[in-house]
Amino acid sequence: MRSSRLALCVALAVLQVGCGRPLIRPTAFEWNPALELKTAQIKEGTLLYAVIGEGAPILLLHGFGGQIWVWEKQVGSLSRQYRLYIPDLLGNGYSDRPKVEYTPALFIDSIRQFMDLAGIKRASLIGNSMGGGIAWAFALRHPDRVEKLILIDSIPPDVVPEIRNPSFRWFFAIRNLPLLPQLGVALHTRGMLRATLMEMVFDDRLITDAVVERQYQIGRIAGTAWVVTSTARHAEEVKQYAGALGALVKPTLIIWGEQDEVFPVSVGKTLHTLIKSSELLVIKGSGHMSMWEHPDETNQAILEFLGR
Repeated sequence: MRSSRLALCVALAVLQVGCGRPLIRPTAFEWNPALELKTAQIKEGTLLYAVIGEGAPILLLHGFGGQIWVWEKQVGSLSRQYRLYIPDLLGNGYSDRPKVEYTPALFIDSIRQFMDLAGIKRASLIGNSMGGGIAWAFALRHPDRVEKLILIDSIPPDVVPEIRNPSFRWFFAIRNLPLLPQLGVALHTRGMLRATLMEMVFDDRLITDAVVERQYQIGRIAGTAWVVTSTARHAEEVKQYAGALGALVKPTLIIWGEQDEVFPVSVGKTLHTLIKSSELLVIKGSGHMSMWEHPDETNQAILEFLGR
């Protein structure tokens, strides 16, 4: 009897992994209706992206499991001087979720394809967390396409051993097991998501019901469990770029939250040492999403750096 109940629970869980709500792209974001939403058809699928402003192009790249909304507090300030391109990375947000292996190389090439389709010959790249890793790896592979780099609480080359927050450590510990990590994503509740988001910031009050709900709905889109699990399983492949990081000569600003629970400040200091042309700004009272938690200080630093 007990074994049949267990089998039924497993079957139901498997069913939930395979299902999910369909991907329906918004025509506008309620948090900023002024953003123009467009799509780009790369080889692997369709990317949704937002564009706003005039001037030199900037690409803003979100982190692991993130979405365009994490840059909501940069849009107004940066778009007064620059043209912002803010994509949902392949498999994330409102972009397609093809069942492919989500390797670092795939993300890097998807950005190259996106820039080609958008007519961007050269741009400055701003990345948070995994988006920061994509940014510096892209600059190594395509130096002629990059003007400057801004890395905000970015992943390092040896990413997995440096993770400190409990939810990510648990997930990366089970990432290579069959089915279990996908179940973990598919069965994520709003309460569990709130706890994870609170690990991303220093001030828990910022994680409102509205913030939880916007991220929760993204996570319910069919195919998300596969994308998140595959991305985690290939995370260690970032190490292949470690040896070349010392040769990166692009002007680079590294911004780090002093209370980052995902990657401690020591990770930012190591990146600063590895990237010879870099400078480091540590923001007090900030966690893993410095640009969202302390936008005024972050935006001021970004504009000053880009304006040189």
